Amino acid sequence: MSNKEKHAFITGATGFVGGALAEKLTADGWTVTALVRPQSDTARLSALDVSLAFGDVCQPEGLAEAMSGANVVFHCAALTGVGHRSADIHRVIAQGTNNLLDAACKSGIQRFVYVSSVAVYELSDAGVCDEQHALLSSSIDPYAQAKIAAEKACLEACHVGQLETTIVRPVFIYGPGDRRGGFLPELVKMISNGKFKLIGGGHNRVPLVYINDLVDMLLLCAIRQESVGQVYNVCSNHSPTWQELVTALCAEFHLTQPATVPTGLVKSAAGLLEILAKAKLLKTLPVSKTAAQLLSGDFQFPIGKAARDLAYTPKVSFPEGFSTTLPSLKSLRNSGEC
Repeated sequence: MSNKEKHAFITGATGFVGGALAEKLTADGWTVTALVRPQSDTARLSALDVSLAFGDVCQPEGLAEAMSGANVVFHCAALTGVGHRSADIHRVIAQGTNNLLDAACKSGIQRFVYVSSVAVYELSDAGVCDEQHALLSSSIDPYAQAKIAAEKACLEACHVGQLETTIVRPVFIYGPGDRRGGFLPELVKMISNGKFKLIGGGHNRVPLVYINDLVDMLLLCAIRQESVGQVYNVCSNHSPTWQELVTALCAEFHLTQPATVPTGLVKSAAGLLEILAKAKLLKTLPVSKTAAQLLSGDFQFPIGKAARDLAYTPKVSFPEGFSTTLPSLKSLRNSGEC
């Protein structure tokens, strides 16, 4: 790809993944335009050579003009965390993706890389989930269902020849630069507030990917023709158990080791919450059945397809990644953000 073709349009650039991607692309000589909402904190982007396009994925007017001149769209924006209404999650993730796809087609964008999630998989039983694994059907989890709808729109756009799309499904993402509400910052906060419990003793593995390894994968998907129309898992080669991860965090932050709750109790509670949500007795769904499965099961999300197609290999081991993440975690902790 020539320098003339290296013009990326990024959504979610004020967030963890999009921000790290913007840093990598600008360092590699790309021209980068970031879609940001007027109220967003753009301090990190201002330090980079990034053009800001003010807008919102939920407001299609102006999106095509904002991405004009770009060759690749990296769609990293999403609505994450608990406390959001299902309708809002669908509007931002599913409809927002459709808006971007339409705008990309109008702008003549060539490649569209979508950051999805392994939450789209049917996780009713522990085991191996490769890219051919069935999609979620046993849970109404609004985040996962919205991601499935967004993926479907991406693949359809590729199938009919409108765009060259690629879908990336990362596991839990960690690394320096994460912020309040991110995976490790939120985990530290929950442990310190006594709101986190190890499920079934925490002997199951935590599927993790280091932020730099995820960014490397996103870049490969943008420049390699083999990725067009494909879906890829992104996960580190080795992950700690929940017990190992939590023990390490407790040691670093001088926190009390959390208690254990039975796996069956957590799954039963999640099932009951979904029944209440279906009956519209809950405004939001605190824990879904698929979230309970992901937190309590021992799942593997192999990356053999990415290795075969794109020669992708994660470079950062968990001990190394954990070590480099600690300074930013401690900074957040000292500022009271986690």
